[in-house]
Amino acid sequence: MNLNEQIKIQKNQQGFSLIETLIALTILILALLTMVQLFPLGLKNASYSRSETTAVFLAQAKMEEIISERYDQVLTGTFAEASLVTIDDDFARYSRQTVIYYVDEDLESSVQDIGLKRVDVTVSWPGGDSNRTVTINTLISDL
Repeated sequence: MNLNEQIKIQKNQQGFSLIETLIALTILILALLTMVQLFPLGLKNASYSRSETTAVFLAQAKMEEIISERYDQVLTGTFAEASLVTIDDDFARYSRQTVIYYVDEDLESSVQDIGLKRVDVTVSWPGGDSNRTVTINTLISDL
C-alpha cells in the first residue's frame, strides 16, 4: 500500500463531518421539542384525575353516610350542598347533590313505598371549559 492510499484511508476514518453532526443535532432537537410539548398534557391529565378521584371520594362518603342509617330514617327528596367547604377548605370548589326516591320492582320511580329506595349522589366541580360531574347510585331496601 502506498502513502497516498494510507492518507485517503485515514481521512475517511477521522470521524463525523460537520453536516452529519448538524443532522444528528436537528433530529435530537426535534425529538426533545416533541417530548416537551407532551408535559403540559400530562400535567393536565394528572390534575383532572386528582379532581375526579376527590369527587368520587366525596360521593362515596355521602353514600356511606346514607346507607349507614335505618331505612325509615332515609328521607326522600333532593338535597343540595352548594359547597363542601364545611368538610375541608380543599373541597370548596366541589358541590354535591343527593336525590333519594322510591322505586318499584322494575326500578322505575314510584310514589308508593314498597320498601325500596334509590339513592343518586352527584358531585360537580369546575374543570376546564365546563363543569365536570361524577354520579354514583345505589339501592337501599327495608329488610
